[in-house]
Amino acid sequence: MQMSRADEFDYSVVLDVGSSLDWGIATPSYYGYNGSNELVLSWIPLPSPPPGKCLIEVGGLTQRWNNEGLNDGPACLTIDDHIIPISVKRWFKALVSEAINRPHIRQYVDAKRLSESPATALIICHPYIVGDQVSVDLTPLIKSHDSFKPEFEWPRPGARWPFRAMIEEIIAEGIHLVAKHPCYWSMSFVMCEKLLVDCIDSNGTCRKKGQRIMKKLREMWCPKGTKQELASYHLKNILFWECENHPYDSEWDNDKLSERIGSMCYRIIEHIRCGNLPLYFHTGVNLLENKDRDILCQVVQNIQMFLSSPEQNLL
Repeated sequence: MQMSRADEFDYSVVLDVGSSLDWGIATPSYYGYNGSNELVLSWIPLPSPPPGKCLIEVGGLTQRWNNEGLNDGPACLTIDDHIIPISVKRWFKALVSEAINRPHIRQYVDAKRLSESPATALIICHPYIVGDQVSVDLTPLIKSHDSFKPEFEWPRPGARWPFRAMIEEIIAEGIHLVAKHPCYWSMSFVMCEKLLVDCIDSNGTCRKKGQRIMKKLREMWCPKGTKQELASYHLKNILFWECENHPYDSEWDNDKLSERIGSMCYRIIEHIRCGNLPLYFHTGVNLLENKDRDILCQVVQNIQMFLSSPEQNLL
Protein backbone atom coordinates (compact mmCIF):
# COMPACT_ATOMS: atom_id res chain seq x y z
CA MET A 1 0.00 0.00 0.00
CA GLN A 2 1.35 3.42 -0.96
CA MET A 3 1.06 5.90 1.88
CA SER A 4 0.12 9.45 0.88
CA ARG A 5 1.33 12.67 2.50
CA ALA A 6 -0.57 13.92 5.53
CA ASP A 7 -3.44 16.19 4.51
CA GLU A 8 -5.25 16.54 7.85
CA PHE A 9 -3.84 18.52 10.78
CA ASP A 10 -5.37 19.10 14.22
CA TYR A 11 -4.34 21.89 16.59
CA SER A 12 -5.60 22.84 20.03
CA VAL A 13 -5.74 26.58 20.75
CA VAL A 14 -5.58 27.07 24.51
CA LEU A 15 -7.91 29.77 25.83
CA ASP A 16 -6.53 31.65 28.81
CA VAL A 17 -9.51 32.31 31.08
CA GLY A 18 -7.20 33.71 33.75
CA SER A 19 -8.85 31.84 36.58
CA SER A 20 -9.47 28.42 38.04
CA LEU A 21 -12.75 26.86 37.01
CA ASP A 22 -15.44 24.94 38.86
CA TRP A 23 -17.03 22.26 36.73
CA GLY A 24 -19.30 19.36 37.35
CA ILE A 25 -22.99 18.52 37.37
CA ALA A 26 -24.12 19.98 40.70
CA THR A 27 -24.79 23.65 39.92
CA PRO A 28 -28.03 24.30 38.00
CA SER A 29 -27.69 26.32 34.80
CA TYR A 30 -30.59 28.50 33.77
CA TYR A 31 -30.16 29.07 30.05
CA GLY A 32 -31.42 27.59 26.80
CA TYR A 33 -32.73 28.43 23.34
CA ASN A 34 -35.77 30.62 22.65
CA GLY A 35 -38.11 30.46 19.64
CA SER A 36 -35.61 32.46 17.55
CA ASN A 37 -32.85 29.92 18.30
CA GLU A 38 -31.05 32.44 20.50
CA LEU A 39 -29.37 31.46 23.75
CA VAL A 40 -31.13 33.23 26.63
CA LEU A 41 -31.80 32.99 30.34
CA SER A 42 -34.44 30.44 31.23
CA TRP A 43 -36.65 29.73 34.22
CA ILE A 44 -36.07 26.00 33.70
CA PRO A 45 -32.61 24.63 34.49
CA LEU A 46 -30.72 22.52 32.00
CA PRO A 47 -30.94 18.76 32.58
CA SER A 48 -27.92 17.11 34.15
CA PRO A 49 -25.08 16.75 31.64
CA PRO A 50 -24.83 13.40 29.82
CA PRO A 51 -21.65 11.26 30.15
CA GLY A 52 -18.56 13.11 28.95
CA LYS A 53 -20.22 16.53 29.35
CA CYS A 54 -20.16 19.12 32.13
CA LEU A 55 -20.93 22.72 33.05
CA ILE A 56 -18.32 25.26 34.13
CA GLU A 57 -18.42 28.42 36.24
CA VAL A 58 -15.90 31.23 36.53
CA GLY A 59 -17.26 32.82 39.70
CA GLY A 60 -16.09 36.40 40.30
CA LEU A 61 -14.18 36.49 37.01
CA THR A 62 -17.37 37.42 35.15
CA GLN A 63 -17.60 40.77 36.91
CA ARG A 64 -13.98 41.60 36.06
CA TRP A 65 -14.58 40.69 32.41
CA ASN A 66 -17.64 42.95 32.40
CA ASN A 67 -15.74 45.86 33.97
CA GLU A 68 -12.93 45.55 31.45
CA GLY A 69 -15.32 45.35 28.49
CA LEU A 70 -14.15 41.84 27.62
CA ASN A 71 -17.63 40.34 27.85
CA ASP A 72 -19.64 42.72 25.64
CA GLY A 73 -21.63 42.18 22.47
CA PRO A 74 -20.46 39.27 20.26
CA ALA A 75 -17.57 38.68 22.68
CA CYS A 76 -19.96 37.93 25.57
CA LEU A 77 -19.22 34.36 26.58
CA THR A 78 -21.22 34.03 29.80
CA ILE A 79 -24.74 33.79 31.19
CA ASP A 80 -24.67 34.39 34.93
CA ASP A 81 -21.33 32.84 35.92
CA HIS A 82 -21.39 30.05 33.34
CA ILE A 83 -19.15 30.09 30.26
CA ILE A 84 -21.37 29.05 27.34
CA PRO A 85 -19.79 26.58 24.88
CA ILE A 86 -21.62 27.74 21.75
CA SER A 87 -20.71 31.36 22.52
CA VAL A 88 -17.02 30.44 22.76
CA LYS A 89 -17.28 28.43 19.55
CA ARG A 90 -18.90 31.29 17.62
CA TRP A 91 -16.50 33.89 19.01
CA PHE A 92 -13.48 31.77 18.12
CA LYS A 93 -14.82 31.17 14.61
CA ALA A 94 -15.31 34.95 14.18
CA LEU A 95 -11.73 35.62 15.26
CA VAL A 96 -10.36 33.01 12.85
CA SER A 97 -12.49 34.36 9.99
CA GLU A 98 -11.23 37.87 10.70
CA ALA A 99 -7.62 36.65 10.73
CA ILE A 100 -7.86 34.91 7.34
CA ASN A 101 -9.88 37.67 5.67
CA ARG A 102 -6.77 39.46 4.42
CA PRO A 103 -5.80 39.95 0.77
CA HIS A 104 -2.71 37.74 0.89
CA ILE A 105 -4.51 34.94 2.80
CA ARG A 106 -8.19 34.72 1.84
CA GLN A 107 -7.55 33.51 -1.72
CA TYR A 108 -5.91 30.39 -0.29
CA VAL A 109 -7.88 29.71 2.91
CA ASP A 110 -11.56 28.94 3.40
CA ALA A 111 -13.20 28.64 6.83
CA LYS A 112 -15.99 26.07 6.79
CA ARG A 113 -19.30 26.58 8.56
CA LEU A 114 -19.65 25.53 12.19
CA SER A 115 -20.65 21.91 12.70
CA GLU A 116 -21.05 19.46 15.58
CA SER A 117 -17.26 19.27 15.73
CA PRO A 118 -15.58 21.49 18.36
CA ALA A 119 -13.11 22.67 15.71
CA THR A 120 -13.10 25.53 13.27
CA ALA A 121 -12.16 23.78 10.03
CA LEU A 122 -9.95 25.46 7.44
CA ILE A 123 -9.37 24.25 3.89
CA ILE A 124 -6.06 25.52 2.52
CA CYS A 125 -5.36 25.46 -1.20
CA HIS A 126 -2.01 26.66 -2.53
CA PRO A 127 0.10 25.93 -5.62
CA TYR A 128 2.91 24.64 -3.39
CA ILE A 129 0.67 22.12 -1.58
CA VAL A 130 1.17 18.57 -2.81
CA GLY A 131 -2.21 16.95 -3.32
CA ASP A 132 -4.13 20.16 -4.01
CA GLN A 133 -5.33 20.99 -0.46
CA VAL A 134 -4.98 20.30 3.25
CA SER A 135 -7.51 20.42 6.06
CA VAL A 136 -6.66 22.14 9.35
CA ASP A 137 -8.86 21.87 12.45
CA LEU A 138 -8.39 24.56 15.12
CA THR A 139 -10.05 23.63 18.40
CA PRO A 140 -10.40 26.14 21.26
CA LEU A 141 -9.53 24.33 24.48
CA ILE A 142 -9.79 25.34 28.13
CA LYS A 143 -7.11 23.70 30.24
CA SER A 144 -8.72 22.59 33.47
CA HIS A 145 -6.44 19.67 34.47
CA ASP A 146 -9.33 17.99 36.23
CA SER A 147 -9.11 14.53 37.76
CA PHE A 148 -10.20 11.22 36.30
CA LYS A 149 -13.42 10.00 37.89
CA PRO A 150 -14.17 6.36 38.87
CA GLU A 151 -17.02 6.22 36.33
CA PHE A 152 -14.50 6.78 33.52
CA GLU A 153 -13.16 3.26 34.19
CA TRP A 154 -9.60 4.33 33.46
CA PRO A 155 -6.99 3.25 34.31
CA ARG A 156 -8.39 -0.27 34.27
CA PRO A 157 -7.28 -2.65 37.04
CA GLY A 158 -4.92 -5.30 35.72
CA ALA A 159 -4.29 -3.59 32.38
CA ARG A 160 -0.67 -4.06 31.20
CA TRP A 161 -0.73 -1.08 28.83
CA PRO A 162 0.17 1.71 29.11
CA PHE A 163 3.02 1.29 31.58
CA ARG A 164 2.71 2.70 35.11
CA ALA A 165 4.90 5.79 34.59
CA MET A 166 2.81 6.83 31.58
CA ILE A 167 -0.43 6.31 33.53
CA GLU A 168 0.85 8.62 36.26
CA GLU A 169 1.86 11.23 33.67
CA ILE A 170 -1.58 11.10 32.06
CA ILE A 171 -3.36 11.39 35.42
CA ALA A 172 -1.18 14.41 36.25
CA GLU A 173 -2.13 16.03 32.91
CA GLY A 174 -5.82 15.54 33.62
CA ILE A 175 -8.88 16.42 31.59
CA HIS A 176 -9.58 19.59 29.63
CA LEU A 177 -12.68 21.08 27.99
CA VAL A 178 -13.78 21.83 24.42
CA ALA A 179 -16.91 23.49 23.03
CA LYS A 180 -18.71 20.77 21.09
CA HIS A 181 -22.27 20.67 22.46
CA PRO A 182 -24.09 24.06 22.42
CA CYS A 183 -24.90 24.06 26.15
CA TYR A 184 -22.59 21.53 27.80
CA TRP A 185 -18.80 21.46 27.74
CA SER A 186 -17.25 18.28 26.38
CA MET A 187 -14.43 16.68 28.30
CA SER A 188 -11.32 16.50 26.17
CA PHE A 189 -8.58 13.90 26.52
CA VAL A 190 -6.54 15.29 23.63
CA MET A 191 -3.49 16.04 25.79
CA CYS A 192 -3.67 12.57 27.36
CA GLU A 193 -3.90 11.03 23.90
CA LYS A 194 -0.89 13.04 22.75
CA LEU A 195 1.17 11.72 25.66
CA LEU A 196 0.25 8.17 24.66
CA VAL A 197 0.93 8.61 20.95
CA ASP A 198 4.24 10.43 21.42
CA CYS A 199 5.81 7.43 23.15
CA ILE A 200 3.80 4.64 21.58
CA ASP A 201 6.69 3.34 19.44
CA SER A 202 9.56 4.16 21.78
CA ASN A 203 10.80 0.56 21.50
CA GLY A 204 10.73 0.41 17.71
CA THR A 205 7.26 -1.11 17.35
CA CYS A 206 4.79 -0.58 14.48
CA ARG A 207 1.78 0.94 16.28
CA LYS A 208 1.89 4.29 14.47
CA LYS A 209 2.44 2.57 11.15
CA GLY A 210 -0.62 0.46 11.82
CA GLN A 211 -2.66 3.58 12.52
CA ARG A 212 -1.48 5.22 9.28
CA ILE A 213 -2.49 2.14 7.31
CA MET A 214 -5.91 2.09 8.99
CA LYS A 215 -6.43 5.74 8.04
CA LYS A 216 -5.57 4.94 4.43
CA LEU A 217 -7.91 1.95 4.41
CA ARG A 218 -10.68 4.11 5.86
CA GLU A 219 -10.61 6.15 2.64
CA MET A 220 -11.50 2.95 0.78
CA TRP A 221 -14.13 1.79 3.26
CA CYS A 222 -16.18 4.98 3.67
CA PRO A 223 -18.52 5.98 0.81
CA LYS A 224 -17.60 9.32 -0.72
CA GLY A 225 -18.44 12.26 1.53
CA THR A 226 -19.11 10.11 4.63
CA LYS A 227 -15.69 9.87 6.29
CA GLN A 228 -17.07 11.67 9.36
CA GLU A 229 -19.12 8.54 10.18
CA LEU A 230 -15.87 6.64 10.76
CA ALA A 231 -13.44 9.42 11.61
CA SER A 232 -9.73 9.42 12.39
CA TYR A 233 -10.66 9.81 16.05
CA HIS A 234 -12.53 6.50 15.96
CA LEU A 235 -9.42 4.82 14.56
CA LYS A 236 -7.23 6.38 17.27
CA ASN A 237 -9.45 4.86 19.95
CA ILE A 238 -9.47 1.53 18.13
CA LEU A 239 -5.66 1.64 18.25
CA PHE A 240 -5.68 2.36 22.00
CA TRP A 241 -8.04 -0.54 22.69
CA GLU A 242 -5.89 -2.81 20.52
CA CYS A 243 -2.78 -1.74 22.45
CA GLU A 244 -4.42 -2.46 25.78
CA ASN A 245 -5.62 -5.88 24.61
CA HIS A 246 -2.22 -6.65 23.04
CA PRO A 247 0.11 -4.86 25.45
CA TYR A 248 3.45 -6.49 24.66
CA ASP A 249 5.93 -4.95 22.24
CA SER A 250 6.51 -8.40 20.73
CA GLU A 251 2.90 -8.30 19.52
CA TRP A 252 3.73 -5.10 17.63
CA ASP A 253 6.88 -6.22 15.82
CA ASN A 254 6.88 -5.28 12.15
CA ASP A 255 6.35 -8.91 11.16
CA LYS A 256 3.08 -8.83 13.18
CA LEU A 257 1.75 -5.74 11.39
CA SER A 258 -0.74 -7.59 9.16
CA GLU A 259 -2.02 -9.50 12.20
CA ARG A 260 -2.64 -6.27 14.11
CA ILE A 261 -4.32 -4.64 11.08
CA GLY A 262 -6.67 -7.61 10.77
CA SER A 263 -7.41 -7.55 14.50
CA MET A 264 -8.28 -3.83 14.41
CA CYS A 265 -10.53 -4.41 11.39
CA TYR A 266 -12.49 -7.07 13.25
CA ARG A 267 -12.60 -4.76 16.28
CA ILE A 268 -14.26 -2.02 14.16
CA ILE A 269 -16.81 -4.52 12.83
CA GLU A 270 -17.62 -5.70 16.34
CA HIS A 271 -18.17 -2.19 17.69
CA ILE A 272 -20.30 -1.11 14.73
CA ARG A 273 -22.49 -4.19 15.04
CA CYS A 274 -23.14 -3.57 18.73
CA GLY A 275 -23.55 0.17 18.09
CA ASN A 276 -21.03 1.22 20.72
CA LEU A 277 -17.38 2.25 20.53
CA PRO A 278 -16.40 3.37 24.05
CA LEU A 279 -14.03 6.30 24.36
CA TYR A 280 -10.76 4.81 25.58
CA PHE A 281 -10.41 7.17 28.55
CA HIS A 282 -14.14 7.29 29.45
CA THR A 283 -16.15 4.16 28.67
CA GLY A 284 -19.45 5.95 29.36
CA VAL A 285 -19.03 7.91 26.12
CA ASN A 286 -20.15 6.10 22.94
CA LEU A 287 -18.24 7.42 19.93
CA LEU A 288 -20.79 5.89 17.55
CA GLU A 289 -23.76 7.68 19.08
CA ASN A 290 -25.76 9.59 16.45
CA LYS A 291 -23.74 8.09 13.59
CA ASP A 292 -25.56 6.95 10.44
CA ARG A 293 -26.24 3.23 10.88
CA ASP A 294 -26.82 2.61 7.17
CA ILE A 295 -23.46 4.12 6.24
CA LEU A 296 -21.69 2.20 9.00
CA CYS A 297 -23.27 -1.03 7.74
CA GLN A 298 -21.82 -0.25 4.31
CA VAL A 299 -18.45 0.35 5.99
CA VAL A 300 -18.70 -3.11 7.60
CA GLN A 301 -19.37 -4.70 4.22
CA ASN A 302 -16.37 -2.91 2.73
CA ILE A 303 -14.12 -4.01 5.59
CA GLN A 304 -15.28 -7.59 5.13
CA MET A 305 -14.44 -7.38 1.42
CA PHE A 306 -10.99 -6.10 2.35
CA LEU A 307 -10.49 -8.93 4.84
CA SER A 308 -11.35 -11.50 2.18
CA SER A 309 -8.20 -10.51 0.22
CA PRO A 310 -6.09 -8.15 2.38
CA GLU A 311 -2.83 -8.87 0.58
CA GLN A 312 -4.03 -7.12 -2.58
CA ASN A 313 -4.74 -3.94 -0.60
CA LEU A 314 -1.56 -3.93 1.48
CA LEU A 315 0.87 -4.20 -1.41
